[in-house]
Amino acid sequence: MTTRAAHRAQVRNPSPDEVPVAGRRRTAKPNVTPRPSKLRIAAFLAIAAIVVGGGVYVASNVFMGQRDKTNVSGAITMGISMDGFNPNVLHAKAGQTLTLDWWNEDAPMHLTGGVHSLVSDTLKVHLELPAQSRKTVQLTAPMAPGDYDFWCDSCCGGKDNPKMHATLHVEA
Repeated sequence: MTTRAAHRAQVRNPSPDEVPVAGRRRTAKPNVTPRPSKLRIAAFLAIAAIVVGGGVYVASNVFMGQRDKTNVSGAITMGISMDGFNPNVLHAKAGQTLTLDWWNEDAPMHLTGGVHSLVSDTLKVHLELPAQSRKTVQLTAPMAPGDYDFWCDSCCGGKDNPKMHATLHVEA
């Protein structure tokens, strides 16, 4: 009894006095790669277009958004993030009403309750701004000149965090 490997070797290399036995005939496979169907190509292109389109949409809002520009006439643009208010000093004359185009660049998961706030007991203000949004707000400067503190009280350490403070500087 012989092993398969020995039998194969015998069939491949017969001795000179043996007559080769006709075995299975091997045919060469054509070296052709199957082409993907038109439906597969269309599906791939559609998915790629959706992914690229979604990326462009997100990038345009995050990187190319007009954060530091406003569409509100006469408004001061003021951003809020985990890094604080920007600008962190606002200037006004006594009794002047400031219009702020206030925007929040942080994602909801980074904020307590999903909002940043603008709080000042002296200015009698408590405003909230949802994550990744913007709105127009108004602040009226007090009649007495001086520096008035306001802060974000919803996250980032609140009033105790010096980064989350800003000043309304009122001039006579």
